[in-house]
Amino acid sequence: MIIMYNLSRRKFLKQVVAAGAGTAILPGTLLAGDEEVSPVTKDRDLRSGVSRFLLVPPCLVKPTESEITVNLAGGKNPLHCFIMFRESEAATWNKTEIFSIEKHTPVSIILRPLQANTLYEYQVQVRLKGAEAFKPETEGSFRTQRKDSSNFSFAMISDSHITPNEPERIKILSDISKSILARRPDFLLMLGDNIQTFTSHGGPMTEERFGPILYYMLRYGLGNLPASVPIFNVIGNWEGENGWHPEEQRAWARRARMSWLPNPLPYTYPEGGGEYGDYYGFTWGEGLFIVLTVTGYTTIEHVHGTKTGRGDDWMLGENQKEWLYKRLKDLKAKRKFIFIHHTVSGKAGDDLNTRYGRGGGQAAKVGEQKLIHEWMKRFKVNALFYGHDHVFTDIPVDGIHYTCVGSAGAPWKFTTDETGYKNYWPDSGYTWVDVNEDKVLVSFITPDSTKPGGNILHQFEIIK
Repeated sequence: MIIMYNLSRRKFLKQVVAAGAGTAILPGTLLAGDEEVSPVTKDRDLRSGVSRFLLVPPCLVKPTESEITVNLAGGKNPLHCFIMFRESEAATWNKTEIFSIEKHTPVSIILRPLQANTLYEYQVQVRLKGAEAFKPETEGSFRTQRKDSSNFSFAMISDSHITPNEPERIKILSDISKSILARRPDFLLMLGDNIQTFTSHGGPMTEERFGPILYYMLRYGLGNLPASVPIFNVIGNWEGENGWHPEEQRAWARRARMSWLPNPLPYTYPEGGGEYGDYYGFTWGEGLFIVLTVTGYTTIEHVHGTKTGRGDDWMLGENQKEWLYKRLKDLKAKRKFIFIHHTVSGKAGDDLNTRYGRGGGQAAKVGEQKLIHEWMKRFKVNALFYGHDHVFTDIPVDGIHYTCVGSAGAPWKFTTDETGYKNYWPDSGYTWVDVNEDKVLVSFITPDSTKPGGNILHQFEIIK
């Protein structure tokens, strides 16, 4: 099914009408000289991300050893486009076929064939429909999937809670995104509550048009970061895809996410996953990365402040749980990491927040998380990274690190009374992970306008 959404750039903070539908997937071919283009121009800084025709900068997703997907969103006019790409500083460019982007529409384009563990650069060439010459619009770079033992780094953010009429959240996300981009990780994981539906505490997507608005705003806040750092997305309780939401409204939220911020699908990586990209796995270098959804298959309502759910009745659902066990059991990796919005249970500072799934490592042996923790011990998982609690903290349990990665925009900073955490950092920021042969170094960083790479507030090591 083709999905397309209509959205106004100037009025992105207002409710606008969404219409239509569409996602295009096109392979790369050798640049044969059939179109006259200008690859790099000295009189225009393409890396500035300032775009005349695109709604937001490109977003890289689903990097594999042989391809990557570029998600583009059209501006106020219909366009013809193609993408040029090559190994960094190589003499020869490849290019995709020419494709169309309707106004205010996201499309996904595959660049291939690519080589594993290789740096690439690309340029988006555009012309208005009816115009003659293509012109360079914007550019970026990326690294394909690592398949060796080389060192690498990745970043994580969570809980941006992007929503209209809260511009400060977009400013915080923008500052954090610029700091991450300055450090150039291989990829970024976003651990949920990246957007915020317009109903209280993770309610459903009450109108279909709201999803495109929210994901557009999220892309706006991320700025140039996803044009050169591929994005992997984790679903939280505010994205409108909770298991207790009405199916029609879940489908609205799902379509918006899959159009504006596509996740890996079961065929993207050998590790597989869910049919909607809500859970999935992939390897990078010698690391196994497992992404789960804790809200997608929990059917008991867990709205904050109600008594309808308990801290020990969260669930992954049978299909996701079976998939997780097989991946941990069958896949051999030097490092194993799990990413989820919050643990599959709660044990927080009070009953209300325990029901809501807060507590991280304090809940390691509660409910279904107890079973998952036993699997993590048995199959040597190094860390479980999560969000939800809007602070940075780390709680080792049986040698496994339960690390809350901080918040990247949310205005609420929860205290010991609410979370139960005794040691934590409430600052807005991001978590950075350096992976090398002997250890994993985890850092919590806040952006700083005087230091592109930000300030490190806390570090710890995960030893082999």
